[in-house]
Amino acid sequence: MKPDQILDSLSQLANQKRPVTLVAIAFFSLVCLSLAGMQGWSVYQARAEQLAAADVATAAMARALADHVGNTFAAADALLGDLAERLESGTDNDELRLTRALAQRLQRSPLLAELSVYDEFGVVTYSSGASVPASALFAHSFFHAGDAGSALFIGQPHKDGAGMQWLVPVTRRLNKPDGSYGGMALASIRLALFQDFSNQLDVGPHGSIAVALENGTLLMARPLADGAIGKDARHHPALPLWQVPMRSSRTDAAGQERRDGALYSYRHLPNYPLLVTVRRSNDDVLAGWSESAYLSTSGAAVLLLLQLWMGIRLYGQIALRDRLETERRMLQKLLVNKSRSLRHQALKDGLTGIANRRQLDTRMLREFARAMHDGSSLALVILDVDHFKAYNDQYGHPAGDECLKFIAHSVNGGRRRSQDLAARMGGEEFAILLPNTGLRGAIAVAEAIRKSVAAQRLTHVGGMPHSVTVSCGVHALVPVAGMAPQELIEAADRALYLAKTSGRNRVRAEGSVPPSQARRFSLVVNK
Repeated sequence: MKPDQILDSLSQLANQKRPVTLVAIAFFSLVCLSLAGMQGWSVYQARAEQLAAADVATAAMARALADHVGNTFAAADALLGDLAERLESGTDNDELRLTRALAQRLQRSPLLAELSVYDEFGVVTYSSGASVPASALFAHSFFHAGDAGSALFIGQPHKDGAGMQWLVPVTRRLNKPDGSYGGMALASIRLALFQDFSNQLDVGPHGSIAVALENGTLLMARPLADGAIGKDARHHPALPLWQVPMRSSRTDAAGQERRDGALYSYRHLPNYPLLVTVRRSNDDVLAGWSESAYLSTSGAAVLLLLQLWMGIRLYGQIALRDRLETERRMLQKLLVNKSRSLRHQALKDGLTGIANRRQLDTRMLREFARAMHDGSSLALVILDVDHFKAYNDQYGHPAGDECLKFIAHSVNGGRRRSQDLAARMGGEEFAILLPNTGLRGAIAVAEAIRKSVAAQRLTHVGGMPHSVTVSCGVHALVPVAGMAPQELIEAADRALYLAKTSGRNRVRAEGSVPPSQARRFSLVVNK
């Protein structure tokens, strides 16, 4: 195996060995993250499901309370409507009979605490017999002579005469035969009914329920703050209520919102200016979830710690083995680099630093085979320093070595492409191998090198300063089956002989056709 292949193999092994530690870390990290992720996702999903169920339950409680409140006011509205119809038609003008009828209706309607009829001056004309409030106390609240409609009017809540229970008065306008204001019928609804119903709804220890008018007046609350009934619930500091949007259409009659760590569900009654709000604290909703999440997370944490301990132990063993393997590979790489350095030196000329004859022959075989396969031209230029022996005899071998270095530099600089190869064949002979190059291109390269060398003034024989010159032999061919690389070298060498015998310092191309009948090109320059 070649040194480069060994280094590549070691690099691949290094890339394969080192990730073992990374893979182990990644594996245990993935396992731990997966367990943590699954636990987190499970806890999160359980929390989301708990909150979703709370949303549905809270909305259902708000709907049930709204239905109860709406049905109560609808019953009072129907009763007052029937009473108003009888009074306006004149069928019940007898005071005693009407009073008895009101008392009977009151007994059949436990939701009402009082039924009364007021004339246009706010004076009580008929009563159910219960404690009737003074006209002066309630005239400003229930008297609505300016209201031309017959809709139910809900007044401010108040306590009964004994101060025992809260009532909310609802009134309906009475009209005279000519359509003018003739008084009103009043019924007082027991707010304790709403309180009793709300007690059946489980909103948790920190939850709250409220029924209020849309203007914010509180009718019922749980828990009840002192002095809150009849006050504006939207700004009461002791009530955890929030100001819900006023109803502007049928689409916003109900809604839910989470804020301040709680879920608020509200409903506007469709036929009355009433608002029902149910609030449930997240702490109450998630109490069971928190305990379950704590237990499951504790178990998962123990499992993760055990997994982490195993991972650390395994990582230590892998890291130790990896360090030993790394040291072994470093030593092996050092040996391979030394071997490659020696091999590299074996392919380079020790004096000039360019390729030597061994590398030229190896490259010639490869390029010859490739040119034969592709059907492309391959050219070779052989250069020889003119009168080099006389130069060595005159100036000594050190000067001759410097001359050869100069020639090698010029030859190597004459390469025009990275695939061209400049080499020293031995002594004062140099060569340039030119793949994919025809004869004219090779001659152009050789001529450029010749001119470059001749342009440099060096001291030659006899102590006379003049240019050192080179003679160049060029040959190019398209290899065919049966041809050997040696034919190209021999042809270029014959061309070099022509350059030498015809006066030196010139380029010649060999033009004879060898027995192999290869396609050749010939051209003679510097005649």
